[in-house]
Amino acid sequence: MPSPKPVGSRPLALVCAAVVAAGALVAVSPTAALAAAAPPGHPTPVSAVPKAETPSVRNGQVDTIYDAGETIIAGGTFTTVRSTGTAVDKPRSYLFGFDEATGAVSDAFAPVVDGAVTAVIAGPTPGTVFIGGRFNTVNGVNRRKVALLNVADGSLVTSFTGPAFNGAVQDLALAAGHLLVGGNFTTADPSNARGGLASVNATTGALTGYLTATVTENHNWTPGSTNARAPVGVDKLALAPDGSRLIAIGNFKKVNGAVHDQVVIFELDGSTAAIANWDTERYRAPCFPPSWDSYVRDVAFSPDGSYFVIVTTGGKATGTLCDAAARWETAATGTGLQPTWIADTGGDTLLSVAISEQVVYIGGHQRWVNNPAGTNSAAAGAIARPSLAALDPRNGLPTAWNPGRHPRGIGVSDLTVTPAGLWVGSDQEYIGNQEYKRDRIAFFPVAGGAPLHSTATPALPRNVHTFGANKPAAALYRINAGGELIQAADGALNWRGDLQATPDTSHNAGTGSIAGRTWVPAVDASAGQHLPREVFNSERHGNSIVPNLLFDVPVARGTTVQVRLFFASRCTCAVGFRKFHVNIDGVRKLTDFDVTAAAGNDKGIVRVFSVTSDGVLDIDLLKGSAWFPFLNAIEVVRTPAPTAVGTEDKTYRRSYDGAGTVGPRTELPLTAYNWSAARGGFWVGGTLFYNVGTVFRRRTFDGSTLGAVTAAEPYRDPKWDTVITDVGPPGQTFAGALPDFWYEIPQVTGMFYSDGRVYYTMAGHTALYWRAFTPDSGAIGAQRFTAGGTVSFADSGGVFVSEGNLYLASRSTGNLSRLGFTDGVPTGTPTVVSGPGINGQDWRAKVIFVGP
Repeated sequence: MPSPKPVGSRPLALVCAAVVAAGALVAVSPTAALAAAAPPGHPTPVSAVPKAETPSVRNGQVDTIYDAGETIIAGGTFTTVRSTGTAVDKPRSYLFGFDEATGAVSDAFAPVVDGAVTAVIAGPTPGTVFIGGRFNTVNGVNRRKVALLNVADGSLVTSFTGPAFNGAVQDLALAAGHLLVGGNFTTADPSNARGGLASVNATTGALTGYLTATVTENHNWTPGSTNARAPVGVDKLALAPDGSRLIAIGNFKKVNGAVHDQVVIFELDGSTAAIANWDTERYRAPCFPPSWDSYVRDVAFSPDGSYFVIVTTGGKATGTLCDAAARWETAATGTGLQPTWIADTGGDTLLSVAISEQVVYIGGHQRWVNNPAGTNSAAAGAIARPSLAALDPRNGLPTAWNPGRHPRGIGVSDLTVTPAGLWVGSDQEYIGNQEYKRDRIAFFPVAGGAPLHSTATPALPRNVHTFGANKPAAALYRINAGGELIQAADGALNWRGDLQATPDTSHNAGTGSIAGRTWVPAVDASAGQHLPREVFNSERHGNSIVPNLLFDVPVARGTTVQVRLFFASRCTCAVGFRKFHVNIDGVRKLTDFDVTAAAGNDKGIVRVFSVTSDGVLDIDLLKGSAWFPFLNAIEVVRTPAPTAVGTEDKTYRRSYDGAGTVGPRTELPLTAYNWSAARGGFWVGGTLFYNVGTVFRRRTFDGSTLGAVTAAEPYRDPKWDTVITDVGPPGQTFAGALPDFWYEIPQVTGMFYSDGRVYYTMAGHTALYWRAFTPDSGAIGAQRFTAGGTVSFADSGGVFVSEGNLYLASRSTGNLSRLGFTDGVPTGTPTVVSGPGINGQDWRAKVIFVGP
């Protein structure tokens, strides 16, 4: 794969051609060396439907694609090709050209190469191309690993005679009149040592001293090791669009004796290529050494040069950058640098990356993205993106673009962005789930691509919308058996803590408790939308000394209540392992109750019993025919529920200047919805995103009209959910998995969107949390982070943000406070700016946002 992609190399070639005299290198000014390359100019991601007019590559693999204008040139390990729509095989070993418009294989550009071609880039003059690879001859003439060809007829440019490299050339770049070469060589000819990097005169091929850095040492393998061993050298090069920096990645540990593990950056000007002050330790860890020596696979700059992305293989290794894409900021300097974001596949290889103005395209043989906890499986947050994905540059989450590619094979080995679209090279015959037969090469045009969802957020002064109010509490008693106190998500009674060291006083002493389990994967819908899933992370149980669990709950005599008992078998127990009885006020309610038989393992369920209290509810869980009883939580709820306050589902808007001026509250005709059941929301780019129950939802909102509601669930995809992958356990499909955020939804008290993230507060939690979020697909990041700062958000009754200020509504008072919000961190001390006692405004709501 050539890197930089044609969008960077072709314009630079024209610049270089103007400053290279025939047969000799002339001095190049820094200004000329840093001439900017033209960006691809993509207004949208490319279409998800590949163009039909592409040739058929009958075997091997396409590893590099170059757009030479009317002619497209492809290199790789193939030997036979066909023109579009024909059944006539044409011999083309390792390199061929074809008509961009028709897909007809060129008979004019048909050079004969005796080894694989790994790189094709623009030559020093229009109508020429450099090729690099593992060949020794071109058109029968000795050309050891590098050659310059005429596009018109495939002939050699005889004035260019490059060095005889003693190892493979893996990639090429053209800068400041120099052809920069990366590969697995130690000499550029018998008398000139070059360790993986070299530069030659772009016109003559004469070796130069512009780039002479030497890469050394295997990344993983050491002498005597039984781990995988690969040749030391450089695998990929990426040139910044302005020509000022060169990135080299590959199998090396040091550069000129200093540690630069697998990645090194050079600063370029007209006379030197110096190692930049840039280093990271994130590529030092090994990735499954028995199979991989090094694991970096491709690198590309963004069109504006502000960042670059590196993709890797390597297998699942927690805490590493194996099998992941990572964004890095170009302007960063120093050591110990960290990526801006990491896009994990969960154990699948990425081989290629290309970047347009809109998205980061990645290719490989991945099944999912947003899958940091996965190990060859779809863990929480995983989203199906078979072999191809377009990531949001802000956070690495997948956008809605999802053509897919199945069967996956080795993977997508090349991605090349051009002004017209995206070229894809691979080892397989299909795009989609065997929908489009595109033998090893495909083209996605930018024409017909769907625009990304807007990320625009309005700023004050503006209308602020408040949807839904709190219901009065019906719960009389709640206990989180065996666990910590949990703040109520419905603004009502908290779930009392019941730890072993500090047990709740409602039950008999001496019984055991277990806490600290992970989120329960499923909860029966009858458990209720306000139930926090944390209750299933702990349990209280009987034991051989105190076999029974006995609870005494005071409830006023004559009060009719529901006793709600929550259970989840978290021990992977067999049916019949545990059976127990349940009595309430001496009346048997359950006999030999078996939670595993009732629900299976790892599913939360509830059993509900109506009782009229005699003053104290006696809830007794008694040892049955097998093992001891257990319980996750108890809730006692008054029936019927108290009458609701009439405004609980109403929606309002009011103008607000961000300080003390608030306009009159106007009711909106949007009450035909259970807004009191909502749990936070935000408006971005014309869409209202909000939580209800345990579902994250989306619908358009223009300030007066709501569009149709849909679930924002890219983790479920009808196209791919039932498609069987070609790896993994039998029957594994591409189906994704809901993120842990779904389990947090019942406790969310406020949300807002800012710069690729959704921030949110949770009932009783002091922290402001955030996850990556892209409105295009509705994807929410699999990992939760804390925003930092010292402000407590435990009393949050809604939050929104505007131009460096964060506004926080108090659930207890209805006041609105303002504080700073800088680089995603709350700053300063909250100042009350509005409230019931100040200007008669009550700001607490289920959903509050600055809107249209």
